[in-house]
Amino acid sequence: MTAWTLLSLRQYEPPEQPELHKRVAYLERVIQEGTGPGTALAAIGQQNPEWELFTLSFSAYAFANLAAQQPAFRAEAARYIDLAIGQALTPPVRDAFEYRATASAAPDTTGSVLYLGHLNLMLGCLRELDPASPRTELHNALSGALYRRYTLDASGCLESYPRLRWVPDNTVALASLALHSQLTGSEYASVSHQWVTRAKRQYLDAHTGVLVSQVDAQGQPQEEPRGSMVGWSIWFISRFDLAFAQEQYKRYEQHFSTNLGLVRLYQERAGQHTTNYGDLDSGPLVLGYSIPANAFAFADAVALGDLRNARRLQRLIQLGRREIETPTELRYGVRFANLPVSPLAEALLLYSEFPVTTHSSVRSSTAHVAF
Repeated sequence: MTAWTLLSLRQYEPPEQPELHKRVAYLERVIQEGTGPGTALAAIGQQNPEWELFTLSFSAYAFANLAAQQPAFRAEAARYIDLAIGQALTPPVRDAFEYRATASAAPDTTGSVLYLGHLNLMLGCLRELDPASPRTELHNALSGALYRRYTLDASGCLESYPRLRWVPDNTVALASLALHSQLTGSEYASVSHQWVTRAKRQYLDAHTGVLVSQVDAQGQPQEEPRGSMVGWSIWFISRFDLAFAQEQYKRYEQHFSTNLGLVRLYQERAGQHTTNYGDLDSGPLVLGYSIPANAFAFADAVALGDLRNARRLQRLIQLGRREIETPTELRYGVRFANLPVSPLAEALLLYSEFPVTTHSSVRSSTAHVAF
C-alpha cells in the first residue's frame, strides 16, 4: 500500500488542547466585548449584519457541543451562551432583521426567520445547559410563535427578508423547534417532520435531487441548489432528520464534488467551473469551487460521521487558513485571499469540528475534550 493511499485512508480527529482552549478563549473575549464601536463584532457587522449574528450563534452552538462532551465546561459555556443571546437581542444585531420597531426586550416574532431561528436555537442550547435559566420564558414564547407561523404559512418556508424565503435559514428554525420538543416534550417538532415530507415532494432540484436554495410564497423553487446553501442546510437538518440529511449529503457529494484522493473539492453550482469574484454567499470562485461549499461539506461530514471525507476536507481547510496566535488566544484567517472573516470563521469552524452530541453513533468516534 502506497503512502498516498495510507494518507487518503486516514480519518478525521477533532482538535485537542492547548489549541482548543485558546480558540474558545478568543471567542469568549469577542462575546464579552459585545457590539460597541471598535469591537470585532461591530467590525464584522459593518461588512454584513448576518455575520455579526452568526458569530454569536455559532459560538453558542460550539460551546454547547463542547459542554456536552466535557461537563467541567458546562457552567462557563452557559454563561457565555447567555451573554451571546443578550448581545443578539441588542439593536445593533436585531435591527437588520425586524419588520417592525419595538421598544420591548423581546424580539419581533413576525420578523426574519433567519434571525429568529438562530436566536431560538441559541435559547435552546442555553436551556439544555441551564434548565433554570430566566430565558426559558422567551424560549417558550419564540418557539410557540415560530410553530404557529409554520402551521399557517402556505409555502412551508418563512421569510428571511420580505418576499425572500431561503431554505437554509428555515432549517435552523426547524432545528430549534426540534430541540424545544426534545427539551420540553412540546409538539413543535411536528412541523420539522412535516417540512421534510414537503421538501421531498417540492423543494428538490429535478436534476440533482438536492434542496433548492429559495422558494416562493407557494413553496415553488426559485433558485437552483448552491453548495454554500445545501451544505448549510444538511448541517442543520441532521439535528431533526438524520436520514434525510444523509440522503442529501450523498447527493451533494455526487453532484457537487470532485474527489482528488487526499482532498475533495465542492462546487458552488453543480457542473459549473467558472472563476470569478462570486457573490456574498459564495465568496470568490476558483473553477467553480467556493470556500463556504467546502467548509459546510466538512461540517456535514463530521456531523454525519463520514470521518474519512472529513479528513480530506480538513486537509483542504488547513491548506487555506493561517494561524493568528497570541499567548492566550488562537484564531484563523484566510491564507490566499484578503477576507477579514474572523471571528465568524472561527465560530463556524469550532462548531463544525464537533458533532451534535445527540447523535450517539457519531459521538462515540470523537476524541475526548478537556478544559
